[in-house]
Amino acid sequence: MAISFLSPARSVLLISDDALYVYASGAGGAQLVEVVPWEAENFEQNVARILAKDCKSRPVLLLNDMVEQHYRKERVLKAGVSVMDRPGMLKRKLNVSFPNYPVRAAYPLKEKLPKTEKKGAADIYIFAALPNSQQLTQSIGVMRESMVSIAGLCLLPVESSNMVKALSAKLSKSKKGQSKWVIFMGQHKSGGLRQIVTKNGELALTRMTPVVDSDPQVWASQVQKELKATMSYLSRFGYHESEGLDIIVVGDEGACQSLNALIDTQYNFVSMNAREAARMLGLPFAKGADERYADSLHVSWAGRKGKFILPMNAPRLEAISKPRQMAMVGAMVLLLGAAFLGYQAFTMTQAVASASEAIVDGNSRYAQLDLQYQKELSRLQELGFDVKVLKSAIAVVDDLDKHNIDALGLFENIGRALGGDLRVDSVNIKRAPPPVVGNVFAPQGNDAPEKLFDTMIQMTYPATTDIDKGNDEVRALGQRLQAVMPDYDVRVTKLLKDYEYVEQIVVESGDLDKQNTAQDFTAEITITGMVTKDD
Repeated sequence: MAISFLSPARSVLLISDDALYVYASGAGGAQLVEVVPWEAENFEQNVARILAKDCKSRPVLLLNDMVEQHYRKERVLKAGVSVMDRPGMLKRKLNVSFPNYPVRAAYPLKEKLPKTEKKGAADIYIFAALPNSQQLTQSIGVMRESMVSIAGLCLLPVESSNMVKALSAKLSKSKKGQSKWVIFMGQHKSGGLRQIVTKNGELALTRMTPVVDSDPQVWASQVQKELKATMSYLSRFGYHESEGLDIIVVGDEGACQSLNALIDTQYNFVSMNAREAARMLGLPFAKGADERYADSLHVSWAGRKGKFILPMNAPRLEAISKPRQMAMVGAMVLLLGAAFLGYQAFTMTQAVASASEAIVDGNSRYAQLDLQYQKELSRLQELGFDVKVLKSAIAVVDDLDKHNIDALGLFENIGRALGGDLRVDSVNIKRAPPPVVGNVFAPQGNDAPEKLFDTMIQMTYPATTDIDKGNDEVRALGQRLQAVMPDYDVRVTKLLKDYEYVEQIVVESGDLDKQNTAQDFTAEITITGMVTKDD
């Protein structure tokens, strides 16, 4: 197991036969906080207060280290069972194997059974179960009382099996190859000797026996007897000397030396204290922890796990943990939602601030450009070039173009008809009003043309002009206009003989009381643009 600074900080309740051991597991190792006997008054309330105050309400892992743990090796067929049906099948087999034990679970081993003539291929599972003991009931009561998060309920031998594998791998670097079998023996504070036997890194056997550790010689003698008993069990599990066997003992240094003298040299025997084992595994070892006992080693290893090998299924514990997990998930969702809204608000604030700065910069640039534009207009006006009149003229031409009136072409034809001698006073173009829709009296058919516009050309002749000659000029201009614009209707709408007063007044010199006003003649020619309905 890789140890990192991201490993979770937890409280670990080590459930032993004699008492409940409360540990705080974190970056500083597994620190023993309190040992609470099962017979203590107000047991659940006191332990709940310890978890809340001394352990800072960290998530709690219940690690069972009691003698009464039940294991079975079961064969599960592969054929005929789908992936979806396998969990249900395992649950049924667990119920059959341990009908009286409500806390149970199963996990597969790497070992597989090949297909034979009589039997099909199968997976090998370890079934584990715990009795509904008073100690377990009290531990679950503590969790109900404490209101802290529950990390899970696990078995110490199962969760420490990969620790034994890792320790054996470290030791194998100093010798040739790694043994297939490993026996780990560690003295616990409860007075029991926990043995964990692994095969290929997986749990094969575990034993918990009472051993007195007050006298090193007595302890070594008792451990040797327990080792011999364990060796007798190994033959039933298929152990052979050629496969190799490592024996790792964690205990008091003097007692381990006495034990070393009693162990057969044919085995790879290694003894160490808990601090040395923790250093080899890369685990922190708590200050002041007793180096003779392996409890803190197991707690530190299991407490830092992100994923457990075999989380036990305890209905009473799940009834407590699931609502809390849902509440935690809800709190996380709300927290993430609040964080998202905060991020959105921050982003929008930044966007508004950026937009405000852009508006200020844009207004500043607009003011500078407008000032420069006004200066250029003033300079052009001084040169006799009126930009406003030009823009107005362009707007008029564009408006005429939208209504299919070719103003530039019209002016060009008028100029060609005038020649070099005649001049006009004004040219007024007026769009025709839109036709009335639904007029029953209007001419029917598509051949009737519609008026598009009227252009009135006005010319002024002095009062001394010969009227007949002037009228002839006007008529001749009308004919020339019709010639250059055959698609237009050109009419002389006013000759010189119809005169009117104009704004130009000629005053003769002399006495003001004897002013004579000259009357100029005006002539008008109307050009009508027509368009057929087919166009």
